[in-house]
Amino acid sequence: MRNRIDRRAFLKTAGSTALGATALSLTRPMLGEAPQARISFRSAWAHEVNRPWPGPEYWPNPLQDWRIREGRMECFSPGGDRNVALLTRDVAERPGDLTLGVRLGRLDSAPLENGFVGFRIGAKSPMNDYRATAIYGRGMHVGINADGRLFIGTLEAGAPKVDLGRELHLELHAQPSGTGYLVTLRATSMDRSHAAETAREVPAQWLTGGVALVCSSQASDSAAAELAPIKDFNFYPPHQQSGGAMRFWFADWTIGGSKVDHHEERAYGPILFTLYTVSRGTLKLSAQFPPLGISGSSATLQEKDSSGAWKTIATAGLDPDAWNATFRVASWDATQDRPYRVLYSMPDATGTPQQYEYTGTIRKDPVQKQEVVIGLLTCIWDFGFPHNDFTTHLAYHKPEILFWTGDQIYEPVGGFGVIESRAPDLIQPAMYDFLRKWFIFGWAVRGLTADIPSVCMTDDHDMYHGNIWGCGGRPTNPAAGYSAAAQSTVNYKASGYAVQDSGGYKMAPRWVNMVQRVQTSHLPDPFDPTPVLQNISVYYTDLQWGGISFAILEDRKWKSAPREQLPGANIVNGFALNPAWNPATQSNAPDAELLGQRQLDFLESWAANWSGGTWMKFAVSQTIFGCLHTEPTGINTDDRDPEEAIPPVGVYLENDHLVADHDSGAWPQHGRDTAILLWRKAFAPHLSGDQHLGSTVHYGVKAFRDGVYSVCTPAISNIWPRRWFPPSPAPNALPGARNTGDHLDAFGNRMTVLAAANPARYPGPGLDGLRYRVTGYTILTCNRSTRKTTVAEWPRWVDPSSPDAKPYDGWPITIDQLENGLWGAEWQLETIHTDGFSDPVVQVQSEADGEIIYTLRIRGESFTPLVRESGSYRVLAFDPDGYYRKEWRSIAARKRTRTES
Repeated sequence: MRNRIDRRAFLKTAGSTALGATALSLTRPMLGEAPQARISFRSAWAHEVNRPWPGPEYWPNPLQDWRIREGRMECFSPGGDRNVALLTRDVAERPGDLTLGVRLGRLDSAPLENGFVGFRIGAKSPMNDYRATAIYGRGMHVGINADGRLFIGTLEAGAPKVDLGRELHLELHAQPSGTGYLVTLRATSMDRSHAAETAREVPAQWLTGGVALVCSSQASDSAAAELAPIKDFNFYPPHQQSGGAMRFWFADWTIGGSKVDHHEERAYGPILFTLYTVSRGTLKLSAQFPPLGISGSSATLQEKDSSGAWKTIATAGLDPDAWNATFRVASWDATQDRPYRVLYSMPDATGTPQQYEYTGTIRKDPVQKQEVVIGLLTCIWDFGFPHNDFTTHLAYHKPEILFWTGDQIYEPVGGFGVIESRAPDLIQPAMYDFLRKWFIFGWAVRGLTADIPSVCMTDDHDMYHGNIWGCGGRPTNPAAGYSAAAQSTVNYKASGYAVQDSGGYKMAPRWVNMVQRVQTSHLPDPFDPTPVLQNISVYYTDLQWGGISFAILEDRKWKSAPREQLPGANIVNGFALNPAWNPATQSNAPDAELLGQRQLDFLESWAANWSGGTWMKFAVSQTIFGCLHTEPTGINTDDRDPEEAIPPVGVYLENDHLVADHDSGAWPQHGRDTAILLWRKAFAPHLSGDQHLGSTVHYGVKAFRDGVYSVCTPAISNIWPRRWFPPSPAPNALPGARNTGDHLDAFGNRMTVLAAANPARYPGPGLDGLRYRVTGYTILTCNRSTRKTTVAEWPRWVDPSSPDAKPYDGWPITIDQLENGLWGAEWQLETIHTDGFSDPVVQVQSEADGEIIYTLRIRGESFTPLVRESGSYRVLAFDPDGYYRKEWRSIAARKRTRTES
């Protein structure tokens, strides 16, 4: 529930200093502008520029409702609280004077019924960061009501009026007066034939903070908004709905006075942030820009050479939809850190070219390091933005590479709703809507991604879906719906899920490709770039860094829609509403796809390729291939998760039961099993996110623990806390950890749970909503010598530099490479020796049919292969980057003795 301003409390706060809105004589001399020397900022836009982005000094809310045209900034799409924050200036606490001014006028002559236009001053955010203030800041509104009345905080019935049909100059002056400030507001027609003025005293703190221009089709709050602590996720300002008639332009915005602080370093753009990867000698870097409205423009990538001189290494054009430039540099020397900068030239308001730059460092390949540190990340809503605690704590671990596994944005990010439409006339605004949310993500993490290689992968919310079943790229069926009988069984609005549940992509393919380009164009080239249906691009690929090979997968794009595949289940949003449906026995639809044949073929090839010194492998996708999900008895969906009680730390919730979420990678079961068996051929643990429940699991297919390990990272910020409180104890549970052990999930999949971080009322700093929802990140440390990986899932609020810092209970967990497929193996082959050749790649094949059982790089010159079944095997030892090769044929597997196992 959002806070509302109490008028009586406002007046009480103002106390005896409140003068009220007062009409002053218009016969006295005009106040005019402040002297030129006192103006610290003046807006300027070239007359020929036509674009939505106002410039690096500003943050528009929302981007798609503003544009620069004919030298003016226009709010052309009306709605509540449309505003543009000024990033590079704010009002300080120190005593002094303050002056703001702006020219403004209407874009049309439609009747004005509600709203106001003017300034927001003293803007603040509970997160106490200028970025949060720019997006969610609340302050005192000063301006002109829709009926022409001037107001300062409070709209008075008898306030003086101006004609909003005229072009006006609006100016504010604030001077110290007693314990507060005397604020004077004056509106003057440009021919000076028409003017009105009002004044009042306000407390000093109402002026301190950020400043913005506002064009709102909703009434102003009656006072300066009080900053209550964030509770129940009420950080979005109120009155943001679209519609209304307040369409105005602004020009010559000025701010000055001794209370004004300068912050030029806060400018954001035109080069917003970068993402890059280096793999097998190729650098790919994407630089993100705002919509610049300049067709055919390009950016330049330079590196600093050993002499300290900058050298151009690539140029790239700006994509007109994604507004990023993607650079590709082959034969990249990754043996040392290499500073880089991205350059872009853009004319200023006078037409003079101005060069902008963005700098970072391309890290050297950590191929010589004994330990390689991986950061695994997912689900970053803007609750807690700009996430300073998270970014600081993550950086402490000094990760060599970051994996953002999906949901880098959520639909509500930044407020003002979301544009979900395939309509041709809304595609452009919908793209701008996504981009502003994406820019918020980059604003928070660019200090990391400028220097650390980062993999981004798209998930459902990135695509404006609650859940997505891509069905090979087909469009969703907009005519899909539920029968009245089906709707009657749903305790939430079923029609909201009808389109997504039909399968496919609900947004236009142009929009989908834009999202994929901004998030993934810096990844290594796709294994097979052939588009899917609707010409939607693909990005599944492999990346090698630090001697570790990562299979980057898309586990949504080809996945079948369960509602279509399982009509008897009555599936809504991934959950079967038919109470008689047994997902363990009825949901394994034989024709349903998960990864799709193209990605299965890729995995078969990738599992056998250990070239380039590869010594370890991971498979990375969006979601876990198991279903760690329980709900209270009587609840079979997750729609009430945000409302469910969160227990104290250490309390186990009784009376939960297993539920089957077909959005998880646990379904379809045969697709899940096929993928795990392919990962097993490479001893590749599975890394993922999405579920908001941090966990480490050992997958089972035919038996418990015969698959690979799974690491699902907790969400960075989320509102949907999932939980794992299985009602019955499981075999092999760890001491004191009742939800661990050998479990069958609701689909009947085998999984050995080693740790799961359930929601709990954790104490500590920061926002309760983040702590209670077990938010955080995962750090994996891979040791080259031991071939072991240590997994630690960290709470985001815990400072890892503190001596007593610990990850979530149950971690760290250490995974031996060979346990990803050979845990509990009961058969072995004879020991092979490689005659002085150290660390070769060894491949074990079935002699009966030639199937590759597994491939890996061993340590040393001898190896005793383990297998899971009896039979005759062929073993190869070779150097994939050289000439060494040795073969052993017809090796019969023998049962391992108790001492050997």
